Amino acid sequence: MKYDEIREHVRVYFRTSLEAFRERVADNGPLDELGMDALSYAKGFAEQDIETWQMLYANGEDGLLSAFCRNRGLTRANLSNDDCKHILSELKKGHRAYAEAALGHNADLADLDLGEAPTRAAELPDDLPEVGPGYREIVERYFKEAAHSGALAATTESSKRDALDLLGQITGDKPPVALTKADAQRVKDVLLRLPKDRNKSPRTRGLSLEEMLEVKGLPVISSRTVNVYIGGMQTFFKWAVDNGYAAENVFTGMRVKVSSRAKEQGRKAFSTAQLQKLFMHLTKNPDGLVQKETHKWGTLIGMFTGMRLNEVAQLRVDDVVCVDGTWVIDVNDEGDANKSLKNASSHRRVPVHERLLGCGFLAFVEQQRAGPSGRLFPDLTYSRQNGYGRNLGRWFNERLLPALGIDEPGLVYHSLRHTVVTRLAQSDAPSEQMKAIVGHAQAGVTFNTYFKAGFLPAQLKAVIDRFNF
Repeated sequence: MKYDEIREHVRVYFRTSLEAFRERVADNGPLDELGMDALSYAKGFAEQDIETWQMLYANGEDGLLSAFCRNRGLTRANLSNDDCKHILSELKKGHRAYAEAALGHNADLADLDLGEAPTRAAELPDDLPEVGPGYREIVERYFKEAAHSGALAATTESSKRDALDLLGQITGDKPPVALTKADAQRVKDVLLRLPKDRNKSPRTRGLSLEEMLEVKGLPVISSRTVNVYIGGMQTFFKWAVDNGYAAENVFTGMRVKVSSRAKEQGRKAFSTAQLQKLFMHLTKNPDGLVQKETHKWGTLIGMFTGMRLNEVAQLRVDDVVCVDGTWVIDVNDEGDANKSLKNASSHRRVPVHERLLGCGFLAFVEQQRAGPSGRLFPDLTYSRQNGYGRNLGRWFNERLLPALGIDEPGLVYHSLRHTVVTRLAQSDAPSEQMKAIVGHAQAGVTFNTYFKAGFLPAQLKAVIDRFNF
């Protein structure tokens, strides 16, 4: 977890506690002397070292972390040791800040301000100008800044725009500063009822959001998709808070829990028999199902590298290079303004699997070098929403798999990537080298700070060749 995300969780945690304290005082009056002493005592402990501060709690570190995770909807098992250290450090700071604020609020009640009463809302003119930019303008500023920094891939931007458009529809384009936790909860409630494929299904296409929600008997989006939407809203709100457009990230902690069973169903790998059937039809093509070289090689690359669909589809011929005697595919965002990467870890060199070499991959690459475009798959067209991968993914998911009788729930082009990761893990491949191959972020200071050069191509070649079926 990122450090600033931890700080935001802790900040909201104590803001909520402070608000509850103020409400209790509003209902029951100021703290008595005993209550003030208890707050002062807690503040004093929070100013000591962490070990001393933890003595306030019966179960110490474990009790603190477990209670905090429950409150914020976090999974303790997903936190690294560094995450836990940061959380405890920020909790101590938050505890001190909370105690100071609560003591200050209580002290303010010792006097009574007899200043002028605020003007009643009814006395204000109806045509007051709107203060600050509206919701849609703030959203455009967010995307403009993201485009300037290159922070969003085209496919990611499309997903986030969809999420923020939904947010505006549900809340009536309220500016971020006006949104509350209750609004965020209402947004989540709508997302949980949102029809699947709402813009494609003939039963919902063209309807307003309110009309869609009234249609009965429609399948709804999965919990994982709900979390994708909420994640986009949460990221936007973090930016809004950082840039002064909101006081609180109201979507922090709003993700829904996804069961282990649902996670497994969403991340299915191909079986050995299915891989063998796919490979046979891709290479020998007995039924004529593979009519384009793009379909053949676009799928074989995904099968033997675990690369993402768009990473494969946007390749250029110059991305296939020989480094120190090892052929690799350089996954990058260079040479084409439309190329993009999911994140910084995605930039990597993936060794060409021995079986892919045996199929004649290098000969195909040389054949494509003669083309004018410089792209490995020039017939794949670009779309802002899906990058270059749309047509290849559709052919694989909607035509090849059904024709081979492999159209099971959870099996799509991305399952090729999941299969590579699964098989390499089962072969006891070193975790760090697996991450380097598939483009996952490395953990810890050692690899993120001191290992910028990365593994040698020959080292990764020995690992990727473990993948077999």
